[in-house]
Amino acid sequence: MRNFILLLSFTVVSFLFAVFTGGEILYYIFFADVALLLLSFLYTTIGILSVYIKIDIDSTEIHVDDKIRYKIKIMNKLFLPLAFVSIDENNKNFFPITTNLNPFQKKVIKRNVLFKKRGIYIVGPITVKIKDPFGIFQIKRTFNKKYQIVVYPKVYDVAFDMPLASELGGFASKAKKFEDYTNLSGLREYVDGDSLKRVHWRISAKLQKLYVKEYQHTALSEVAVLWDLYKNHYKTDDGTIDEMTAECVLSLTKYCLINGLPVRLVDYESNKPLARCRRIKDFSIIKFWTLKLFPTYELDFGRKLFDYISYIFKDTTMAIITPCIDESVLTVLSQINFNQNIIVFYTSKDKLEEKTKNRLGNLGIKLITWRDMYENIYKEVQYN
Repeated sequence: MRNFILLLSFTVVSFLFAVFTGGEILYYIFFADVALLLLSFLYTTIGILSVYIKIDIDSTEIHVDDKIRYKIKIMNKLFLPLAFVSIDENNKNFFPITTNLNPFQKKVIKRNVLFKKRGIYIVGPITVKIKDPFGIFQIKRTFNKKYQIVVYPKVYDVAFDMPLASELGGFASKAKKFEDYTNLSGLREYVDGDSLKRVHWRISAKLQKLYVKEYQHTALSEVAVLWDLYKNHYKTDDGTIDEMTAECVLSLTKYCLINGLPVRLVDYESNKPLARCRRIKDFSIIKFWTLKLFPTYELDFGRKLFDYISYIFKDTTMAIITPCIDESVLTVLSQINFNQNIIVFYTSKDKLEEKTKNRLGNLGIKLITWRDMYENIYKEVQYN
């Protein structure tokens, strides 16, 4: 732009001098300046239209700590050599690349990117700038095509010591909400209080007495996952604890679904289910939610836990996944006075105090330290 202003100013001055002095040489200078401006403009205009950009990405779905490789292919489609080509990926991790392209030449820029946090990342748009050899004009063109890269938390195939997982497929519950209405187990005589919807009318008419259907209690117990997303519990976190907590959520969910235990992921705000999954094919639903949920909430986790207790069925296992077991959480847990299966997954890298462990043990609450499980998995992988 500076060169353009200088040349334009010189052109105007030469024209004025030529007009007022009548000097022939000044007219030659003026026309030479005008020709240079026009040629430079045409060069950059044609040059920017001759550029073609393509991105090749190996994979668009990876996990944290995985690398993704992609190539940016840039090609000059015309006969015009391009002396100054700038390629800007609009990514703060990469500086713009300046190169040149001969007629019909293609160049490839290779990238290896390591992702340390889960989320959805975008490659593109890519901006290309063309300059003429004299640096008078610069024209840019943006290739708006974007490529989405999904980075999931890491998932570990580990065996969790779940109270209800000792028998694969769960346990038989006698609660009516767990009855499987596709499996008839038998008939019995009608008693006061039975629903008329359960009456087997054909058999009742034949035997001249009301009989009701009984169903098998084959439905499985459910694991309700409470993910601590209270932002104050992650104040000093550089992202490591957040990722470890997400890893724990996914690893636990996968283990439960593989072993036939339905999983309910609880919404931090409303206490309603964000997802209810019964089979391993539903695992992708939980993976999707880990990309949406981050520790950004103002509501104290102890208060959230207290509010959620009333939503829990007695036949449900409550899995509390948190990096902070403070007095607020312990107070709420001590108020649970019914027979409830509760497991606390502690995901901080700091060791938990012995007195806290003892308090949880006295309350009959199982504690699993995810850091210990993580380190054992890492050692096993390194050994193998």
